[in-house]
Order: sequence, then C-alpha cells, then structure tokens
Amino acid sequence: MTPDEIQKIISRVQSESKSVESEIASTDGILRLQETMEQYDGEYKLYTSEEIRGMLKDKPKPVGMMTGTSLDDLTGGFRRQQVVTMFAHTKHGKTEVGMWLMSLFKELNPVYIPLEQRAEEVISQREERNYEVPHFLAPIRSDAFVLPEWIEERVVEGIAKYNTGMVVIDHLGYIDTNGLDGKWKRENLPYRIGQVMKQIHHMAGKWNVLVILLSHISEGDEGKPPQLQDLANSSDIKKESDTVISIWRKNKQVSKIRVHEDKTMLSVLANRRFGKNGNVGLLFDGKTGTFTEDNEWVKKMEEMAQSQVTADEVF
Repeated sequence: MTPDEIQKIISRVQSESKSVESEIASTDGILRLQETMEQYDGEYKLYTSEEIRGMLKDKPKPVGMMTGTSLDDLTGGFRRQQVVTMFAHTKHGKTEVGMWLMSLFKELNPVYIPLEQRAEEVISQREERNYEVPHFLAPIRSDAFVLPEWIEERVVEGIAKYNTGMVVIDHLGYIDTNGLDGKWKRENLPYRIGQVMKQIHHMAGKWNVLVILLSHISEGDEGKPPQLQDLANSSDIKKESDTVISIWRKNKQVSKIRVHEDKTMLSVLANRRFGKNGNVGLLFDGKTGTFTEDNEWVKKMEEMAQSQVTADEVF
C-alpha cells in the first residue's frame, strides 16, 4: 500500500470520527433540552385541551358592555380584549361617536388618544358648543405620528393609576411604525397598517382592554354609506378587528356645499364574534352632543334601496 493510499484511509477515519463526535454531541444536546423542557413551568408552557376547558369553567363568562341601542343585538355588546374599528369620512362624526361610547362606559376610566387634535382642543370645542364632556384620561402632548409602543405606555399608565378598561384611538392614520427600513414610505403603507393592527390587537388581549380604533377614509362617494372596500387596506384591518363599523351622517349636496343632517347611521360590516351585520340609526342631539336611537329613517332608506330607487332618491 502506497503512502498516498494510507493517508487517504487516515483522513477518512478522522472525518468519520468527527462526524460521530458531532452526532454524539448533538444527541447529548437534544437529550439535555428535552430534560430541561420536561421541567418547564413558565408562562408559555403547554396545556391539554381538557386543562384549558377546566380553566374556562372557573372563569366568569365575559358580559358585553351594552349601548342600550340595536347595536347590542348585532355585536352582543362590546367586550374587553376586543378591537372595534370604526371608520368614516371627514365630518361624519367619528370623534362624536367615540365621545358617546366613552360617556356610556365611563366606569372603565377610558384612555383617549387624540392624535388628530389635542385633548385641550377637543374639550374646548365641546364646551363652546355646550356639549357634554365625558370622563376620560388623555395625554396633553403627543408627536405628529406615534408608535404603537407609545400608545401601549399610555394604556399601562391608565391601568396602573385608574384601572383603565377601555381605549379610544383617534385615529389610525397617525400611528406609525419603523416599517421595512426604518422609514415611512407610501409604498410601505399596507405593511405599516398590517403591523400596527397586529400590535393593537395584541395590546387589547395583553392588557385586557376594549380598544375603539377610529379610522379615516378619503375616497368613495360621501353621499352614500361607506362600505368595507372604501377602507384602505381593509383586509388587514378586518383580520385584526373583532368588529368593523362604518359611520355615516345623512347629507345632501346643496349649491356645491355638502350639508350634513343630525342623522347618523352605524353599519356593522364585519363581526367576527357573532357574524351579524346590519344598520343602526342614531339621532345626534345638538344640545348635548350625544346620540339617541332613531331607526325609522334607516328602515325607510333600506326599503327604498331594496325597491331599486335611484341613489339620489335613497340617500
């Protein structure tokens, strides 16, 4: 046998030896990991479905927070850990609906995150109009765009100081994220909205709060109630929301000016929990800045739409 042949045999044996040693080391590591995980009892441990069912039996069933309107029949009431997204055109009452819900659920010490206007401006405007100012907690300062983490900090502060159970964010368009490359870009908008919605959904469950997320739309016919497709990146918003509701104020065009009435319609367009969609009519009280239910005009509008009357006659 030549020296070269001997060297080849030695090299092969050494290689096989290293492979065996590596395999033994890998096997030892796997065994150690298994032994460690066998003793694991942390917050992310696995439970059997039977154990989870037992836990659920011991927990009180969540009771929906009722508005006292037909909206309750569609949603079953709002609950903690839910994300309810409500969207509308400008001047169609997003902020007013948010204020109304905070007045209804004031015992939850709601945190109000006003990103389109400062809290002082919102309160001053309501006082000038002699509207009721509901009880809420709000920062008096924020940046032009805020991160979801900043919102979560305000929520945790509210929970620590006031036992907060509800958050109203006004509105989605002012919530930013670092995005794909650390900079906000128009072409990254779907990614940004998707990431923001995931974080808000996670926050609602993590901190056991009801989140009312207001959103603005700029496209579509303002003379008709908006539909889900009018909401930019609606698939991501729908996926991460428990309920999606559009807000529309009855209006008409008068001499190139759009005149809004005091009639507001809430349309449940997506409802993960109960799967019931439908419309609810509200009448805005210009003296108090609150809403009462008024479904007669909505029913009439629905009947006219079913009769295939022209859009101008219906809306």
